[in-house]
Amino acid sequence: MIRRPRRSIPATIVALLILAICVLVVVAVVQSLLGRTPFLSLSQLLEVSSSQTWSSAGTVTAAIVLAILGLVLLFAALRPGKPTVLPLRQLVDDDGTPGAVAGVRRPTLVKDLAAAAGSVPGVTSADVVARRKRVTATVQVAAADPASVPGEVRERLEQRLAEIGPAARPSVRVRARTAKNS
Repeated sequence: MIRRPRRSIPATIVALLILAICVLVVVAVVQSLLGRTPFLSLSQLLEVSSSQTWSSAGTVTAAIVLAILGLVLLFAALRPGKPTVLPLRQLVDDDGTPGAVAGVRRPTLVKDLAAAAGSVPGVTSADVVARRKRVTATVQVAAADPASVPGEVRERLEQRLAEIGPAARPSVRVRARTAKNS
């Protein structure tokens, strides 16, 4: 159960292109109904398109641009996105039957791990980035012994990950920076 985001960017681009075409058509129709000369008349479109051949430079260029745009949108729609829900280890009941399948949202996991890292004595602030195979914590240290703090933060994060129980256990990396006195 790895839930991935919707493909909203390609869908938005296609929707905006269709909306723009519809707006142009509606404006031209309304101008015609009001008895005014439409800025985009059918006779102008026919005149421009009838003067073009399939082998003309303009037609070939437009076809290439549209094909590339279509391929880019297709690739963006088919490419898997970053998972929004990470699977947790499936628990097994006492009788051996598998338990429920559960997951945790990536932002929730990051907030929980940042809070765990920030609770270590000597850490003034913690920033956590969770990727598929690695969790990286960057901590600001204001302790009497700043060299011992990264090890304590790593232990705390590994303990918290064991409690949460992700299906694929990431490695933990800690970067410590000395807090600057203002």
